[in-house]
Amino acid sequence: MPRVSLRGVSKNYGKNVALDSVDLDIDDEEFFCLLGPPGSGRTTVLKLIAGLESPDSGEILIGDRVVNKLPPHERGVSLMFESLALYPHLNVHGNLAFPLRKLKLSHKEIDENVREVANLLRIDQLLGRKPAQLSGGERQRVALGRALVKKPSVLLLDEPLGHLDAKLRLYARVEIKKLQKQLKQTVVMSTLDSLDAISMADRIALMKDGKIAQFGSPREIYRQPKNVFAASSIGSPPMNLIKCLLKEKDGHMCLSVLGFEVDCTKHMARLSDRIGSEVTLGIRPSDVRATKTPPGIESQVFAVEPMGHEKIVTLKVNENVILMKTPLHASFAPRENVWIQPDVDRISLFDEAGQSIV
Repeated sequence: MPRVSLRGVSKNYGKNVALDSVDLDIDDEEFFCLLGPPGSGRTTVLKLIAGLESPDSGEILIGDRVVNKLPPHERGVSLMFESLALYPHLNVHGNLAFPLRKLKLSHKEIDENVREVANLLRIDQLLGRKPAQLSGGERQRVALGRALVKKPSVLLLDEPLGHLDAKLRLYARVEIKKLQKQLKQTVVMSTLDSLDAISMADRIALMKDGKIAQFGSPREIYRQPKNVFAASSIGSPPMNLIKCLLKEKDGHMCLSVLGFEVDCTKHMARLSDRIGSEVTLGIRPSDVRATKTPPGIESQVFAVEPMGHEKIVTLKVNENVILMKTPLHASFAPRENVWIQPDVDRISLFDEAGQSIV
């Protein structure tokens, strides 16, 4: 399975910049995720790799070949659309066989390939049914099978789980990732769901306005966001972001946060030239700790939401909202006063431009 690379790729639709000089390397047999909101450019990347669109500038490589001028059927890729795009008048066998008919294979070869992928996806018992007779999860597997039946070198998935309910979505994540490992397939997936990206991807390109805002493993982006956009895009709930003032007091570096001072002297080397400036404190809900007594930032419990094995507690400090994850057995009640003590080892700090400084 080949490596996929973009070199300075740009794409405009009229005055709308879809991609702006994007550089990207996707490794052989990697499960790679393009994550971002609608309009970020992630689906455009898939269309350019597939050959459904042509770049205005830059090069696209699959393996060691520049494929800019190659038609889609010569690129060795398959694209599974969000809509699934199954033919309603064909049964499952017909839908799986359709991509093979242009390859001039014999009826026997087509049938063998169809049954091979049907057995792989455990839909062999559905070959005689029409799409309207299938469940959502079954239709999703048929669409995936149609993308796999040509044995592509690169599999492109555009929002493959967007149409599934929560239970099926969780199951499909596991199944697709397992299948990718089994086939040693290079997969490039586009999604706007950060949980899909974190749970499935080896690496993520987080996209915004046609550019890559951050690139790395799910853990790197989760724990070390390079900017406010990355901090608020990864994780559910996202990172708490709070405006604060950086100052020096009695030889110590501290953050003045909502009327409370947090000692951050350990970060003095990186912050000493920013004394007196406003910064943004970022802390994950899972890293927020609250006690029933001072010291800390005094807050009031606004809401408690049980989420199965944990609770999401919404805390209010004046007009500021802070989210906290706690174990299910933790006791917090609405209108109760509690004190938040940020862990300086778990915080992120961003400058006025929203770029990471700690």
